[in-house]
Amino acid sequence: MSANTVAKLILLFSLLPLAACVLGAEEVVTFPTYKEGEASFPSSVTVFPVFSGSGNYGLIASGDTLYHMELRHGRIHGKTAAGGQITAIEAGTGLLSYAVCGDQLLRIDGFEITVSTAMAAEGISLAVCGDQPVVLLEDGSLVLYKGTDLSVIAVHAPVNPELTCIEGFNGMLTAGCADGTMITFSIPSFAELASEKVNGSLVFMSGAGQDNLIFSTDVWNEVAVCSPSDLMIQIMFTFPETPSSAAADSDVSCVYAVCPSYGIQVCLENGEIAWKTKEYGENPLVVLSKDCEYALIASGNSVTLLAK
Repeated sequence: MSANTVAKLILLFSLLPLAACVLGAEEVVTFPTYKEGEASFPSSVTVFPVFSGSGNYGLIASGDTLYHMELRHGRIHGKTAAGGQITAIEAGTGLLSYAVCGDQLLRIDGFEITVSTAMAAEGISLAVCGDQPVVLLEDGSLVLYKGTDLSVIAVHAPVNPELTCIEGFNGMLTAGCADGTMITFSIPSFAELASEKVNGSLVFMSGAGQDNLIFSTDVWNEVAVCSPSDLMIQIMFTFPETPSSAAADSDVSCVYAVCPSYGIQVCLENGEIAWKTKEYGENPLVVLSKDCEYALIASGNSVTLLAK
């Protein structure tokens, strides 16, 4: 090899890192798609699973029992008998969780119920603001409870007869109404921070970490992302039809949407549909961990754990 050729090769290799930088090589975007485990339960799972605050478990309600599914291989490590049909579950910090069972609110530490309190009416939705649970009762009122002993801190009278769901954030609670109205309250005062009314009827509303709220209406084929503090739409993810539900990580790097005619679809921020499957039926319940490491998909009496 001539000295001239060697000099050219040295120059070429010295420029490679710079060329890679200039070309802007992109990192591969990944999200949970690998089946880490699957579990079957005695009855259909009709309540959205949640991830524990510790990040170790998926909490799954089936009938009158709360199951604790570990995230390494999908095995059931423990279960908690609630004494009646569980209609809502939410995670607190660590291994703390809360559940609604008829007109009972339960505090669950690990696998054990440590506090139970009777509510004024049956609960239809549950949220956690910090470690303080809030329950939407069937009469339309909102009740804030102390996380330690479940004593009542504050009660907010019904604000809209079509109030259907609530989502909790640190110091805030967002309430969603079927008519498209969304209201964010300060916690614990229930002072109104923001209010917006979107076109159409609200189909679903869910939190993505502590800074993002995602939702859709029956006249959209998008999932909108906004801050709960002002309810101003920041970005919309487009799907082939109106999603019946959706989930996202705390950075909203991707959105898992359930489109009944098309299955589960994952849309990235650039609009690309990066993954889709009809394997889990028409209307599965999907949740995504805040760090985008795991997803739980409930369909019928089966729950599948996906991992990166």
